[in-house]
Amino acid sequence: MRKLFKVLGILLAIILVIALIIFRFVLQYPNLKSDPALDKWYRVTNKEMKSSDGSQYRAFFKKGNENKVLVYFAGGGVSVNAETAREDMYNKKVVGVDMLANLTMNMGGLATAGETNPFKDWTVILFPYATGDFHTGTNEFKYVDQNGKEKTLYHYGYRNYSTVMNRVMELAGIDNPEAVVVTGYSAGGFGAALLADDVFTNYFPKAGSRTVLVDASLLLNDDWHKIATDVWKTPKGISDRLKSDNITLDSLTALHEKLGNNIHILFDSSTRDGDLAKVQNYFDTGILDVDENKADIYQQSLKDTIPHFKKQAGAYLYVWDGLPWYDDPRNLTMHTIIATPYVFAKMGYQDVSIADWLMNAVNGKLQDHGINLVDKKY
Repeated sequence: MRKLFKVLGILLAIILVIALIIFRFVLQYPNLKSDPALDKWYRVTNKEMKSSDGSQYRAFFKKGNENKVLVYFAGGGVSVNAETAREDMYNKKVVGVDMLANLTMNMGGLATAGETNPFKDWTVILFPYATGDFHTGTNEFKYVDQNGKEKTLYHYGYRNYSTVMNRVMELAGIDNPEAVVVTGYSAGGFGAALLADDVFTNYFPKAGSRTVLVDASLLLNDDWHKIATDVWKTPKGISDRLKSDNITLDSLTALHEKLGNNIHILFDSSTRDGDLAKVQNYFDTGILDVDENKADIYQQSLKDTIPHFKKQAGAYLYVWDGLPWYDDPRNLTMHTIIATPYVFAKMGYQDVSIADWLMNAVNGKLQDHGINLVDKKY
């Protein structure tokens, strides 16, 4: 019996060692170093970078075979006041395991390496979302939780972003790419709109082709400027652009006015985005809920905004439907697409996928798709 226990103990020790090796060298990425290997994921972090709860934040980097860069902002909700700081309306920290953190924002979408992905050989700078501020904050926001205890929400999105970009530019050798795409979904789409000018001005001023794709990021709020300045403490050069209730339109308009034909601006949305309709209802009524009536409101808002995207921001649009909204039987449509395999699918009513539409724009072929869907009756 003693011999059996000894054997079992040895086997258990071997299993633990193997598990630790897998966790350390497979599931967790190494820290970014000078001259990184091609097609290998690295983490970029330091002790000053923070998620909203104060835990250490990290971003991810992979150097591709082509001299082209995808700057990719993940989504995950938003916090705009003390009430939302207390609620589960945003991602509070990065998933602890690097590979899983990557998978949660990249479920077969643009930043993955599948053979059908035209961006599979691009360099990727991937920003998880864990600060509630559309990746643009510098603030330590004080609030009182449900138990009356004072807490701090670290709106460190911009601090994290700029630290990562400076580190990548120092180590990775990607300062003169042929093409750069700045994109993001949901909260990350707002981040892409808000930070694209910063990306191109401060890090890739000589990029041969410049493209921005905002995926599923349309929310109207009269207080966007106040939220950016008072709650997030977004850098003034960014917050000063926010003049209306449409944070995406304001950001893209400023980008278009600055860069003109030297920037390709893209926006996509499903017709009746269930998640955006829910958050819009919170902004309008204080209630975080959604039904077909709220989807009607979102569809009308999208329809009303499209002419402004075209005229003020020089944007090209892809409007889509036909995909389920988390199996919801109501007339709602899916929220975001670029992080999913659907980004490579040709919709039944379109002749190109969103990935192909984006690649066409990178190469100077700019088109609208599906705009007439905003008039569809559901």
